[in-house]
Amino acid sequence: MSYTLIRLSIGRTNGVAHYGVLLRGAEPLTACATHSSDLAPIGERTGHQTCQSCARALLVLTASPHPGEPEARPAAGAGRSAAAHRPIPGHLLGYCGKTLDSRHANGKRTCANCAHLTKTLDALRRRAGELALPATEPCHSDDSMLWTPHGAGSLAFGHRRNSATGQTYCGEGQFDLPNPGANECPACLGLWAEEETVRQMYTLPAMRAHATARDADAHGIFDDRAWLLEPGDRYTISGCHEAHHVVAVSRHRYDSHVDLVVYLFGEDRVTDARVHRDRLLGIQRPFADDSATTPPAPQPEV
Repeated sequence: MSYTLIRLSIGRTNGVAHYGVLLRGAEPLTACATHSSDLAPIGERTGHQTCQSCARALLVLTASPHPGEPEARPAAGAGRSAAAHRPIPGHLLGYCGKTLDSRHANGKRTCANCAHLTKTLDALRRRAGELALPATEPCHSDDSMLWTPHGAGSLAFGHRRNSATGQTYCGEGQFDLPNPGANECPACLGLWAEEETVRQMYTLPAMRAHATARDADAHGIFDDRAWLLEPGDRYTISGCHEAHHVVAVSRHRYDSHVDLVVYLFGEDRVTDARVHRDRLLGIQRPFADDSATTPPAPQPEV
């Protein structure tokens, strides 16, 4: 028998949200091994803060592995002989939440916190069987997607997000929950229409020529985190066959994600993308003497 992985919380409208399953005749089982008979299902658009251990567990269960990634890596800034951490598939992020180095680990000691989450996930799989998981986020966005903040009601305006700045077009802030059925913010719609005209008339032809020129040359490829992306880079990501050419990047110090404007070579279109800051990418960066072929892109202040 299989169970559906759902959001659970003790509070109906706020508090901490966990990912877990409702077992018949037993208390709910969460990915972080939180025990409480008061846990109950909650909706998606609520004001809850997500349990960080459960959030990492969801990444473990849903992320595609990066080709050739090892089973253990050291923490970022530590030597290769330091404690070995288990990386979340497709990420430079440990099961324990530490940012990891791109190198392999040689140390014999293993991280106890990584081992703990591994143990709780094994128990979840063992008791819940084949889990029905939530839909994973696509690596590039639907251009028509509307967004709202945590805790917003169903009648709230849906806003369009400008990935070149990491904010909504109307300047209301950073909204992170999709709300496709909402009424659209008029201010966002007007500014987005102007931006879309510029993309179609100027950005798309420039990026099409840039991508064609890049494909004709050989460049070095390295694996690293999404946080290091720069305009002009080309990257690949596990789970998607598209080549992504970076037009603009927006990253802020405490954000968990990097907002991008990218050109998709296979689909021949410019669109928005949002990638976890520690997502492991195959990055292709132009040499210094190729900078003239990289189209300029305005960068937001951090």
